[in-house]
Amino acid sequence: MKGTQKLLAQIVGVVLTLVGVAGFFMGDSLLGFGINTLHNVVHLVTGLLGLWVGFFSSEDDYAVNYNKWLGLVYVLVGVVGFFGVLTFLNVNAADNYLHLVLGAVLAGVGFFVKE
Repeated sequence: MKGTQKLLAQIVGVVLTLVGVAGFFMGDSLLGFGINTLHNVVHLVTGLLGLWVGFFSSEDDYAVNYNKWLGLVYVLVGVVGFFGVLTFLNVNAADNYLHLVLGAVLAGVGFFVKE
């Protein structure tokens, strides 16, 4: 279980960190996804947290909890985004679908992968 949990935290951590950094150089869109400074900071913070729990934390349960909680948060953000209340993050429909998928994968692994 712990290997899969840490691997997912590492992958998500690397991707979110790179997206967070790249977003600062891309204006208000990154590959069709809406971004702004606050959105970039959120990606950067959650990405760095994933890097920490995936690569540097000696507690394997941190990766499990990261996947569970970040997954639930991303599902919630995806759903709420469709109601137009996240305009301060410059999210668009593509963001909402991506957040739902990312959240489902993270939560699914966090709650159900026991290998």
